[in-house]
Amino acid sequence: MPQILLFDLGNTLTKAACAEGGHFTTIDSFSDDKLLMQWIEARPDFESAIIGSVKPLPGQLAQWATSHPKVLLLSPETPLPFQIAYESPKTLGSDRVALAAAAFKRFPKTNVLVIDMGSCITYDFVDASGVYQGGAISPGIRMRFKAMHSFTAKLPLVEPPKQAELIGSNTEASLQSGVMNGVQAEIEGIISRYESNYKELTVLIGGGDNKYFDKRFKVNIFAGSNLVLEGLHVILDFNESQ
Repeated sequence: MPQILLFDLGNTLTKAACAEGGHFTTIDSFSDDKLLMQWIEARPDFESAIIGSVKPLPGQLAQWATSHPKVLLLSPETPLPFQIAYESPKTLGSDRVALAAAAFKRFPKTNVLVIDMGSCITYDFVDASGVYQGGAISPGIRMRFKAMHSFTAKLPLVEPPKQAELIGSNTEASLQSGVMNGVQAEIEGIISRYESNYKELTVLIGGGDNKYFDKRFKVNIFAGSNLVLEGLHVILDFNESQ
C-alpha cells in the first residue's frame, strides 16, 4: 500500500507521520533535526509527502524537499479544497490552513470553529459554504506562565497542573489557577459568542495542551488529537486528485 509522509513543523516540535490507506500508522515528534532526517531516510520508498511549517525549513529538510518532486510544500499558492476570505492569506500560518482543512473535511456544509491548543491557542472558523473566514490567536498556557515569570520580579515559573483549583492557596497555585481557569473561561466564552452568531455550530478542538482540559469544558466539543496532520493529509489528497 502506498506510504504517505506528513510533516508539521511547529514552534516547539516537529511532528512526522506515516499514513497508509487514509490512516496514520506512525506519528513521532522531534526536537532534533538530525533525528528527523534519520526518520526520513528510513522511509525512502514513500509515495508522496507534504510539509507544513510555521518557520523556515532546516537546511537538510529543505534540501530533501526540493530534491524530491513528490514532496508538496504547503504555501499560500497551494490549491485548497475550500475558499479563503482572509484579508492577508500570505501571512496565514500553515498550521491554521491545515486545521481549517481538517474541519472542512470532517464536517462539510457545517459552520465549524476549530480550536488548537499549542504554543498559541488558535481559533479558526470555516462557514457552512466552505469558506475560511479567519479567527483569533491568543497566548498558549506555557506562554502565559513564562510571561508572568519574565515580566515580573518575583513570580516563579510554574508548570501546568493536571487540575487547577479555583482559589489558589499559595503563589504557585494562584498562578496555576489564573492561567488554567482563565484559558478555560476564554475558550468557553469565545465558543458562546460564536454560538450567538451561528446557531448551528460545530466545535472541534485539538493540540497538545487540550489534555489538561479533557472533559472540563461545559460545551459539546469534538476532540481531535492530530488535527494539523489530518488537515495536511486532506490538502495533499486534494492536490493529487487535480
